[in-house]
Amino acid sequence: MAKPKKKLKKGYRFMRGLYRFVVAISSVIVVLFIALTLAVRPPSQAHAANSPDTPVEVGGKGLVSHFRGNLETTGQNTKERKELNYTFLLAATDDGNGKTDTLMVVNYDIPSGKVGIVSIPRDTMMEETRIGNSPKINVAYARGMDSLKSEVSNMLGIPLDFYILVDMEAFVRIVDQVGGVDFDVPIEMYHHDPVQNLTIRYMPGMQHLTGQQALEVARFRNNGDGTGYPIPDVGRAKTQQQMIRTIGSKILQWDVIANPAKLTNFVKIVKSYVETDMSFSDMLFFAQKAVMLNIDNGLETGTLPGDGTYRYSDGSLCYILYPEKALNLLNDLVNPYTTPLTEEDVNFFEDPGFFKTSS
Repeated sequence: MAKPKKKLKKGYRFMRGLYRFVVAISSVIVVLFIALTLAVRPPSQAHAANSPDTPVEVGGKGLVSHFRGNLETTGQNTKERKELNYTFLLAATDDGNGKTDTLMVVNYDIPSGKVGIVSIPRDTMMEETRIGNSPKINVAYARGMDSLKSEVSNMLGIPLDFYILVDMEAFVRIVDQVGGVDFDVPIEMYHHDPVQNLTIRYMPGMQHLTGQQALEVARFRNNGDGTGYPIPDVGRAKTQQQMIRTIGSKILQWDVIANPAKLTNFVKIVKSYVETDMSFSDMLFFAQKAVMLNIDNGLETGTLPGDGTYRYSDGSLCYILYPEKALNLLNDLVNPYTTPLTEEDVNFFEDPGFFKTSS
């Protein structure tokens, strides 16, 4: 005769049910994580198909640019992309006036864990293309990001896989989200603009900056009396590169990717203030890889070398690249090919004959 089953105590039944529930939920989470990981594939790389010196319309508005670089095949030379090596165009707008305030090309080599960043001074002269009455690269954004992406790709001779356009408010909110940053201000900065109701004053040295303060330091070019960086755009680019390094380190310290609440806040900022042609899957792929970055040892930065003492016909300063030095920097930091870029690949403005040297 079978013995009657003992009734489980109420507390024990509850604990056993809770245990089963936790196991079930954990199993679902593991399955979803594996499925999500398997679903996230490496993004495709850009492959330009233009023939050398073939005029193409950029941005759909009649802007013509002659592509010499940005080619996978040029003449007898076939260029091969590095595996899992991606290029990005990073731009920040200049108060909605149709220009970019900051322009950088980023190369992320996933196998080596290396990131290279090259800043393009905003007054850099473009070869052959004119947008309105200006040949400066920062004006290319007036035709939209596709136009800007094409112009930069044409000038530097490399394909650009993705673009990231950042509104200034995103910069402020991201820095505030991580609690501000400790930053070594390189020089004394003072500026007063009654039109924008803006007054900034910073002494050199290490100090804690809020998002707005970090933005003011990063955007600073020169003081009202003409003092400041010897070459404004070059000095500012160096400060911006160091600021990116500082903010990147702070974000990684916060472990944003592994913290759902923090990640949600960052996603909201990105959705509201950042424009990109990356898909959600692309962003998820790069976010997964970003947690393995070593900002201190894996990030190298530089600014395209050139001469910023020339003036354009309207009297404004312009920046003309040093071809050999600029080419070397591109090869060192952002070249996505397995072979070096050459003079035939890039499209630098090299003739300052129409300009007069500034005093």
